[in-house]
Parts: sequence; structure tokens; C-alpha cells
Amino acid sequence: MGDFNLTPQQPANGFTVLELFCGGGLGAIGFKAAGYDIVKALDFDKNAVKAYRHNFGQYVEQADINEIEIDSLPDTDVIFGGPPCQDFSVAGKGAGADGERGKLVWRYLEIIERKQPKAFVFENVKGLITKRHRPTFDALIEKFNEIGYEIEWKALSAWDYGVAQKRERVFIVGIRKDLRFTFEFPKPLEGDYQTRVLRDVIGDLPDVSSYYYRHPRNYDRRGVFGIDEVSPTVRTVNRPMPPGYPGHPKDAHLQNHTDRHYWMPKSEYTYGQANRVQSLDKPSNTIPAHHNSGQPIHPTEAPRRFTVRECLRIQSAPDSYVLPDDISLSAQYRIVGNGIASRVAWYIGRALADQLRFKSKA
Repeated sequence: MGDFNLTPQQPANGFTVLELFCGGGLGAIGFKAAGYDIVKALDFDKNAVKAYRHNFGQYVEQADINEIEIDSLPDTDVIFGGPPCQDFSVAGKGAGADGERGKLVWRYLEIIERKQPKAFVFENVKGLITKRHRPTFDALIEKFNEIGYEIEWKALSAWDYGVAQKRERVFIVGIRKDLRFTFEFPKPLEGDYQTRVLRDVIGDLPDVSSYYYRHPRNYDRRGVFGIDEVSPTVRTVNRPMPPGYPGHPKDAHLQNHTDRHYWMPKSEYTYGQANRVQSLDKPSNTIPAHHNSGQPIHPTEAPRRFTVRECLRIQSAPDSYVLPDDISLSAQYRIVGNGIASRVAWYIGRALADQLRFKSKA
């Protein structure tokens, strides 16, 4: 219990990383476990930066990439991260790369062009390769080529890589042309391909409501709290923490998994296409960034949404990753839902490091 981890630590690989649009660090979990040294991470969102700092330390900075001096950024072997997906999936507006936020994509290109890392990894929503956005996507690939990178891209499903979630994302990997090779996407390891289901990743977590009743003294009595309220502070008394109390080292898996860490609809759901009760014997639908519509619903405790810890596990983040309780529940969900599935980042990071080591002709 409490040592869930799908990103085993690899030895240091000697490569440095600048992480842009780092979010709360779910992708960083994978890259660090793959052996990289992340020297700088940036994001615009203050809650995401707070979560990242809480888990990884001070090298993260809250900054607007449009404002930052490119020369002030460190030179690294790899640049990791893709601009927020809203740029390309502006619902119904079709603004795409011309939208206000779409400028970030061109700014990202400018940073790569100036910094000339050996490689970059860009992750984005699958909407990027749909018919409507395909011209933008092709233009982007063309630009990457022009600034000196050999490009390979692929739409990957997290479920193919040992994650209990049908999450499809587009990954673009660019290798600087003087290294004279093209990235090859990794094949799933033995036993990873479409095998992991919800039971494997959340099956050992206690039922949240019964947990509350077993330890009522440890909790503020307010029960489930409003989505934008900061969760009430857990009241501790001056005595050693009993096992079974979130924060006890043995019970890392209970952090972010209490009756204050899930969203319950105010009225009955209409269980449509979007609000689907999940099955323990299948992977989850995509974990989204918003809390209140289009939710995968807990298989046995409907109508509640998955707790934040359950969402983290479905995103393949280890129990050692914790979201601080002074971040509102809606922001916690957003951080987890916007993240890159940690194990997918781990796979790509490992493959990239191996190829940079053994294929580079420079």
C-alpha cells in the first residue's frame, strides 16, 4: 500500500532539460525518472507552479513565456513541453494558432530556434491532427524543419504504454539535423500494451466515505467542500500520527484521497456520453482538466468523481507526488487533467536519451 509507482528511477543519463509549460510536473516525474536533470521549468499558472515547487523544488518559475528574455533561459540538451492545448482546440471558434493564445506556439518555435537544443519534445491534444487544424499542424512541422530539426510525430494512447487510461495525445520529437538521425518512438515493454485497468491502479485505495468514519477525529467536520474553497486544514493534535492518517509515511496513498478530495455533483447526473460510470476491469476514459462536466465517474461509488489521488494514479503519477492542500479542489483537478501521463513521458524520455547517446553522428 502507498508505494504505487509506474516510473522506476533510471540512472542519471547526463542530459539537461529546460521544461516549458511544465504544469504541476506530471511530465517532469517521467523525465526525472528517465534520468534527466531538469535545470529550469516555467509555467504561467500560479497553482501549477506551487504544485511543481512543492514536489521538486526551487528551479521552477512562474513566468509568461511571451515576456521572458530568451537569452536568460539556460542552454540545455533538451527542451520539453508543449503550449497549452486551448491554442488548438478552441471549441467551435476555430481560432487555432491565430487565437490570442496561439501566439505561444510561435514563441515556442522562436525559443527552440534561438536555443538550438539537441532535441525537443512537444506534447499536445489529438485535436491538433484533425482536419480543421491539420494545416496549422503541417505548417508547424514545416517550421520545425526550417529551423534545423528532423521531425517525427505520433499520436500515442497512454493505454498502450502501461497506463490505465485511454488518453490520446500527439507527440512531436525533433532532433537537431547535425546529429543525423530521426527519433524512433519506443515500443511498449513486454506486458504493457493495453493491459492495465482501473482495478490495477486504484483497487487498493480505501472507500473515501468509510475512511472518514473510521477516523472522524482527524478531520474537520465540514465533509465535502465547495469546489473553489481551499480545503479545511486537517486538525492535528500533539501526538504521533496513527497509521491510517494521511501524512503518515506508511500511508502516502491516502494523501489527496479523502472526503475533501473529490467532487460530488449538486444534482443527479444525466449519465450521457460524457459522464460515464467507469468499469474496474477497463482503463478509464481520459482524465479531463475540469471538474464538473464530462467526468469519468467512480465505478463503485457513483455519482462521485474520482478523488485527486485516483486521478493521479490513473495518470500514472506515483504516490510520492502530492498536491498541497492550499490549492483549491478545482485547481487540483485542472493540474492533474492537464498533465502528461507520467509513464508516457518516462518512455519517451528513456528512448530519447538512448538514441541521443547511441545514434548521434555529430
